[in-house]
Amino acid sequence: MTVTTMTFQHVNAFDALMAQAGAAVGNALRSVANLFATDAATEPRTAQELLDWADQYEDTQPSYAADLRAAAQRHIDRNR
Repeated sequence: MTVTTMTFQHVNAFDALMAQAGAAVGNALRSVANLFATDAATEPRTAQELLDWADQYEDTQPSYAADLRAAAQRHIDRNR
């Protein structure tokens, strides 16, 4: 890579081969990871869903769970 062009240049055939091998390994790992991908959690849309999230986080992140509960309570209070 040069400072002027900011493009990668392979000095020899081995460098080019290693770059291609690295890209192939990266693509293979990404494919394997996609096989085991879990369903992405959706954002909570209701106060009850937010409270459910708070319950899930209580053991590992109690302060975050408290923030979620406070947000849920504010929503409940505003919509009474």
